[in-house]
Amino acid sequence: MDRVQAIMSRLSGSGSTFRAMTPREYAQFRADSMNAAEGNRHLEDGYSCKACKNKGYIVKVVEDQDGGFRQVCAECRCEQVRRSILHMQRSGLKNIITDYTFEKFDAEEDWQLALKTAAMSYARNPEGWFFLGGQSGCGKTHLCTAICREFLLAGRAVVYMLWRDDIVKIKAAATDSGEYSGMIDRYKKAPVLYIDDLFKAGRDERGNLGISRADINVAFEIINYRAINPELLTIISTELSVDELVDIDEATGGRIFEKSFANGISIARDRSRNYRTKKAVTV
Repeated sequence: MDRVQAIMSRLSGSGSTFRAMTPREYAQFRADSMNAAEGNRHLEDGYSCKACKNKGYIVKVVEDQDGGFRQVCAECRCEQVRRSILHMQRSGLKNIITDYTFEKFDAEEDWQLALKTAAMSYARNPEGWFFLGGQSGCGKTHLCTAICREFLLAGRAVVYMLWRDDIVKIKAAATDSGEYSGMIDRYKKAPVLYIDDLFKAGRDERGNLGISRADINVAFEIINYRAINPELLTIISTELSVDELVDIDEATGGRIFEKSFANGISIARDRSRNYRTKKAVTV
């Protein structure tokens, strides 16, 4: 009621003589009222948007060809962010907004503090690419996801690529050029791309990684495109070091090294750094 009275007072000029709203003013009044309502989209993914008040849309006034005015709902840009969050959650990163924070990353040792500091610095000032490789279970995914979380909270959408799952889908579409192009372009052209567990694969009886030429070709196509478009931010986590990536494919590994030179860390393999097994009890 106070809101209505304030608007009426503004439209009446002096406040003593009421002036009827014009059709445009009335349409805008209704749009403003709808935009002021609170939504509950944040309850689904933990992301709160001030622009649409968590409704997922913003009401705008448009003029019809006949001179009338009406309200239309336009998708809020937060919906793109929410789609990013939903995809990451479906890929296994549950509760990304609440759980994958820098505060929840334990940095008890110097090497952990170095990783955390580097990730936080990149999140504040993202230039070039960010790379974490090496020892399994040391928190690489947590820190890379924490960077993405900061981007998401700032309203910047992130495309998440879980390598071991998405590479299978991409290769399956290889015989359909239209489907393949649409699928791979999503990763090539995303303003922010996070590749999680690049070249994650099992090993054969000789200890060789099960990485095919098709895997390498897809990786190179994505990496190369992004390397020659410096405005595209890329975050990569992998159990491999840069040297091992170069051994797999010099062109792909070399580009990753070049683009993440200032923000790249390879963690030496040391089972004591694997937090998943650190607390295992032997009986």
